[in-house]
Amino acid sequence: MKHPIVVPHLGATGGDVKIIEWLVAEGRKVEAGDTLFVVETDKSTSEIEAFRDGFVSRILCAAGSLCAPGDVVAFLDEAPDNAVDEPETPAHPEPRIARVTRGRIRSKSPSASQPGENKLVETERPAADPLEPAGQLLEAFRTMVLIRRYEEHLHHLFLQGLVPGTLHQCQGQEAAAVGVCAALRRDDLIYSTHRPVGHLIAKGASLNAITAEIWGKATGCAGGKGGQMHLADFSVGAMVSNAIVGANIPIATGSAMGFRLLGVDRVVVSFFGDGAANIGAFHEGLNLAAVQRAPVVFVCENNLYAASTHISMTMLIEDIADRAASYGIPGVAVDGMDVEAVYRAAVPAIDLARKGGGPTLIECKTYRYRGHSRGDPGGYRDREEQRRWKARDPIERLTARLKGDFAIAQEHLEAVERAQQEIVEAAVAFALASPDPPPASTLEHVFSP
Repeated sequence: MKHPIVVPHLGATGGDVKIIEWLVAEGRKVEAGDTLFVVETDKSTSEIEAFRDGFVSRILCAAGSLCAPGDVVAFLDEAPDNAVDEPETPAHPEPRIARVTRGRIRSKSPSASQPGENKLVETERPAADPLEPAGQLLEAFRTMVLIRRYEEHLHHLFLQGLVPGTLHQCQGQEAAAVGVCAALRRDDLIYSTHRPVGHLIAKGASLNAITAEIWGKATGCAGGKGGQMHLADFSVGAMVSNAIVGANIPIATGSAMGFRLLGVDRVVVSFFGDGAANIGAFHEGLNLAAVQRAPVVFVCENNLYAASTHISMTMLIEDIADRAASYGIPGVAVDGMDVEAVYRAAVPAIDLARKGGGPTLIECKTYRYRGHSRGDPGGYRDREEQRRWKARDPIERLTARLKGDFAIAQEHLEAVERAQQEIVEAAVAFALASPDPPPASTLEHVFSP
């Protein structure tokens, strides 16, 4: 069976792109994620990846050709046709391991630390009880799998030109979202970023509404007007995500101050990346929250890169969590690839905020597997670095713990994965079947009556 390879929507204007070069030849065997060809858009140069395993056949657009989004440029065959095998990938060294013990967070490395892979700070904060294996731990697995399956499904659809707009994806960062949100109540609030899907799913938002919003449909969580970067589900406390780097930090602080003034015990969480820790809103927001004893928890998902800029080029400190001391609030860095470690850090921080003790800064050291956005091939990252982090995959680690420590059968975990995949496909079907917003709704919600 042949599967068309199309030009996805990459440029800011959605115009034609130029194929600069093909990195594979006809008959070449490729795997999902391998780079097929390079294009030049009105915004940047991007690498287009294979969305499934197969053999390249019938290249229709040669290097130098102009193509429109949606054009078929080649095919992937399931069966070989004069296929050329790829060389084997060399073995890679054992990655750095983060070890978490009750009340302390320590770093252990079999070799010298890699640039940007900093040691976790030690903390004397008491750890919460572990996630309960028969309940919360399995639920954490279920949610993390749903996030991963959803993001990967969207990724493959995008590569086939079936997803409008761009995507900012969070594969690899699932443990940070799930570990924090598992410690929250339904009426607590979260504020997210331009990479919001994992946070909203972890908070319990409607996957149908999220997907319809990505497709710009009337049934979307923002009526089809916000797109992937502006998701929300107020029914579960997921506020509108904010695409401006760090912009949700002072907004979350304001919401938390409102809760304190109202005398309610609700908590707010602000998610942001390492790049946001260098802008004014971060410092202003944390300082104001500290002074006002606002019930807010600041969660920095440190994935080492602000878009394409490595953290070593923007700050000299090893741990962003150290900055908490400047504002007189607790700061803790945790292994963001371990959902239980994140949960153990989140519980006391949320409890402190709920009891009037003020904010905490949690730094989750994590890694995003994909580029900054789907127009970003991530060529600025070393492949060995990517392999080291993927060897610590949060879902695989949790799978091993469930099977090894709690004797949960592989068949049961596989059944969970199949069920989550069905949920993902049903959400996409819902979005595709949903109506477009009527033109008359264009100016709705623009002005307050």
